[in-house]
Amino acid sequence: MADAARLAELIAEDFYGRRLDFSARNPGNNWWSLPEIEVTDRMPPTDAAVATDGLRHEKASGRTVRLFLTFVAAVDKMRDATQLWRAAGGLFRSNPEVFNPAKVCSMPAESLGKLLRDSGVTKYHKPQVLAWRRIAMSLASRKGPVFRVVDSGDGDAEELLRDVWSRDSRGPRYPELRGAKIRLMWVRMMAEPGKAEIRRLETVPVAVDVQVRRVTENLGVTNTYGPRLNERIKKQIQQAWSDGVAAARIRGPERIAGTCCALDPALWFYGKHGCSHCARVKRQVRFGRACDDCRFPLPAPSG
Repeated sequence: MADAARLAELIAEDFYGRRLDFSARNPGNNWWSLPEIEVTDRMPPTDAAVATDGLRHEKASGRTVRLFLTFVAAVDKMRDATQLWRAAGGLFRSNPEVFNPAKVCSMPAESLGKLLRDSGVTKYHKPQVLAWRRIAMSLASRKGPVFRVVDSGDGDAEELLRDVWSRDSRGPRYPELRGAKIRLMWVRMMAEPGKAEIRRLETVPVAVDVQVRRVTENLGVTNTYGPRLNERIKKQIQQAWSDGVAAARIRGPERIAGTCCALDPALWFYGKHGCSHCARVKRQVRFGRACDDCRFPLPAPSG
């Protein structure tokens, strides 16, 4: 197996230090180009046609930012994330009440649905509108770890993961936010860019998807190539990177540095813009220092 600690350090350093090589790829800007970072934290872009001046630049409070992140993360499913987060930023500026739990609860369902649909925020419209309203109801109850981290910026990672999975007599309290991948990403978002102080963040593993799997296997961190991505493979990939991070010094924003929460977006970005590009052109095209360990193209699975 490859040295996961060394590779994790290289990937994080290149990602957060803006050292990745985009000369053969579309331009990118690493951490600051992630859609949720661009819309919440980024200073106004030079292109006035791009309406993504960060919420914090517009003096939004930490609570407001965390509400925005929570609602939008819940509908970030199988779509272009940049389009979603920019559409949500536009909706926030025109109709901020859509991100206020108490106001959502008192809003006619038809009015909420029209605003979400017409703004382009929802794609799978009916279930996502229902989820938006249900999440608003759960937050408006002012109970539980999820409410506390959103409201006051204080939380515990393990408590948050349990609470976001919780149910009551009406069903899941945080539908669409409780998925295996999104709940891990949401906890990270509460810390960065949400600026919450979250204890035991080191217990949160990377969120494994096709991009994270691709970079993990290309670099030889796991020998899981071949079978369909399942829970066993996800756990194997998560454990390999968790072990690596524990033995490494991982760069990242202050609240997530040194954890898998800092490595996670770097891994995803490396897979998305690094490994996926190589897969498309069917040859290795150097992206960062970790590419020195690349095994692409991997051999076809036996049997």
